[in-house]
Amino acid sequence: MALYAVQFVLTILPLITLPWLARVLGPAELGVVVFVQSFSFLLGMLIEFGFQLSATRRIAAERGDRHAMGETVAGVLGAKLLLIAVAVAVSVVVLVSVPAFRDDPKLLGFGLAMALLQGLLPIWFFTGLEQLRLTAAIDVTVRLLTAVAIIVLVREEGQGLRVLWIWTAGAAISVVILNALMYRRVPFLRPTSHLRSLAFKEGWALFVATAAVSLYTSGTVFMLGLVVSSAQLALFSAAERVVRAAIRATGPISGAAYPRISHLLSQGRADRAQRLSSLVLLAVTALAAVASALMLLLAPVVIDILFGDQFEESVGILRILALLLPPVAVGATLSGLWLITRRMDRISTTIAVASGLVNLVATPLVGSLSGPTGVAWTLVAIETGAAISLVVVIRARSLMPTRAQVLGR
Repeated sequence: MALYAVQFVLTILPLITLPWLARVLGPAELGVVVFVQSFSFLLGMLIEFGFQLSATRRIAAERGDRHAMGETVAGVLGAKLLLIAVAVAVSVVVLVSVPAFRDDPKLLGFGLAMALLQGLLPIWFFTGLEQLRLTAAIDVTVRLLTAVAIIVLVREEGQGLRVLWIWTAGAAISVVILNALMYRRVPFLRPTSHLRSLAFKEGWALFVATAAVSLYTSGTVFMLGLVVSSAQLALFSAAERVVRAAIRATGPISGAAYPRISHLLSQGRADRAQRLSSLVLLAVTALAAVASALMLLLAPVVIDILFGDQFEESVGILRILALLLPPVAVGATLSGLWLITRRMDRISTTIAVASGLVNLVATPLVGSLSGPTGVAWTLVAIETGAAISLVVVIRARSLMPTRAQVLGR
């Protein structure tokens, strides 16, 4: 319920702030803003390095041992400080190679700042402890303040940089509060090279998987922005943001179950973990199917109410992207609750990398030939293929639950 409170806000607020920005800034300037945000997501993923899963899993197993948790925190912090240096180096390369950033380096500065703050959020720590109400309250409060600031302070064209300032300030507040609360629960330990190496070792496979997934999720907007106009990118992004908001509706169920299943497996209670995983899969699949059907039916109304006449071309894109919901929900649940909890990270990583590489090539190519509509169909095909691959792999390893396990018999 705590995670659903956050996801409700994450779903509703973009449906308020994004239409506001679409009408105030217009498609072209909005396209620039979401391009910068997409870049920050990709760079932030580098700093997070899969710790959202690997460190969460470790904290879930160490709960109750304050010193052990402190060592895990120290290792993750040491690793992230090193990754921040890598992110800065990557930004220098991007500054030279991407025309939009070369023409206006301030945009790159905002993207880098938001990425660093995103990477330093210790959500993984509180998720491992299953202290979800605390992080939910902080996240909801900060995002509400951010939304209010956007509506109050962004009133006319030419204020796109003001949006980036507000997003950056909101992320900074969350980082300070959550890190302060984390160090009230664990001792501050020096991040030694041993602890840092251990964090990298455990997070490596999951980082590769997370990075690959980003190539066909948040990275799609960035890659498409390299080959289409800012206005076309805004049309695609408007539909994509609505669909991603709907996808979040399935996230809290599996997100809350992940640390619980990791804990059950560490205690040798595999049957109980299998049953809980199965119930979660049934729930998220049903929820995603209903959301997809509603979006297909109501796409014209949704686009008209949220974005207005200038975004009419987003209706077709939204209907295509609505097909993403079931395969994304199934794929994320199978990967997280069946493979990663059992430390079969490499299998999940292999499928994610294959999907990401396909999209890395396909999005710029299809985007330059067919525009946003072609890219939307490409995403649907990639996500469907990934979900099918996960089902095949899990069945081959006899991990699919029996009817008796689902019913608890």
